[in-house]
Amino acid sequence: MHSAAEIDSSQARAIALRAQGLDGATAFGSGKAGTLNAIEHLGYVQIDTISVVERAHHHMLWSRVPDYVPEWLRELHAERRVFEYWSHAAAFLPMRDFRQSLPLMRSFRRKFHWSDDSPELRRVMRRVLARIRSEGPLRARDFESKDVHVLGSWTFGKMEKRALHELWMRGDVMVASRAGFQKSYDLTARVLPENIDRSMPGEAEAADFLIGRTLQAHGLAREPELRYLRDGAVAATIRKRLAHAVKQGRVVSVQVGDLNEPAYALPEMLEHLPDSVEPTEARILSPFDNLIVQRGRLRWLFDFDYQLESYLPVAKRRYGHFVLPVLWGERFAARLEAKALREQSKLALTGLWFEPGYEKNRKFRKALRAVLENFAAFNRCGEVDDALLSRG
Repeated sequence: MHSAAEIDSSQARAIALRAQGLDGATAFGSGKAGTLNAIEHLGYVQIDTISVVERAHHHMLWSRVPDYVPEWLRELHAERRVFEYWSHAAAFLPMRDFRQSLPLMRSFRRKFHWSDDSPELRRVMRRVLARIRSEGPLRARDFESKDVHVLGSWTFGKMEKRALHELWMRGDVMVASRAGFQKSYDLTARVLPENIDRSMPGEAEAADFLIGRTLQAHGLAREPELRYLRDGAVAATIRKRLAHAVKQGRVVSVQVGDLNEPAYALPEMLEHLPDSVEPTEARILSPFDNLIVQRGRLRWLFDFDYQLESYLPVAKRRYGHFVLPVLWGERFAARLEAKALREQSKLALTGLWFEPGYEKNRKFRKALRAVLENFAAFNRCGEVDDALLSRG
């Protein structure tokens, strides 16, 4: 039994990349089965609307499943092996973990997610739900409305769209299918497979699941990362259950180099400590990749300072609109901006910034050129305009 462990930063990065399926091995297998394995191991795949290159959920799976094609995710959704709900953002989650989303659904019966409570919204929610109950799956476009409602930076377009979102967050409806970003909603009872456990987990069980899932997916994490975006009583329960898991030996406290705060890992992650990940293939990651999303963790573990600048004014951007981190071995070696010009069947490299020490590295440049070719094919482009890479 492990009670404490000491590892260096390189070992920590290797553990994290192995857990994420980004260490060069095909940890999840291939095909549709490999796609499901990846989602079930990682816990979620974030959905995003930006499409200058292939969307985030497909990009993230392509980074881990060698022969991934977007049809497999659509098929898994249609087969009810995955479902859409909220992780830290809209995401595809494993259907087998459905009950772990029930506490969040219950919380949105007491408060709204993106809306202010109002009699008008509640009336529309009742009307929308009644129509779905009687007519079957419906889309936002199936409801006629001229009202435009703006909440902060989010434009819902009409009250019915807002109502559908709140009903979805409450768990009254689920996304039954989607065509692009047109979602069709049906009653949760009609979407869930009959064999899915629908019992509400207790607070301790929910916290234990979150801790275990995070450490399984990330290899190791500090305490603030285990309660990412959780606060109040939920955060307090996570802290308490983490201490309990360490005391029982189910979780190990890990000293990483001279980091002044302990990280935590599952004991099996430390049984066969990997060597540092050799820099062979480069990997272009999505800004919404599971490895990237916690920026503080990215800094202490990889010494990589990254921010998605899409939502910043152009004058305040250091790099570009939708910049993709490039992983090589256990380090981030560059960041690039690309655009899929699908009508021309061309992937245009529109921005390229090397991290210190990598610009003159011929092996990295060769690896980057190779992954750009693969990335172009994934984006349904036959060639790469990589003039920027040829300079220097």
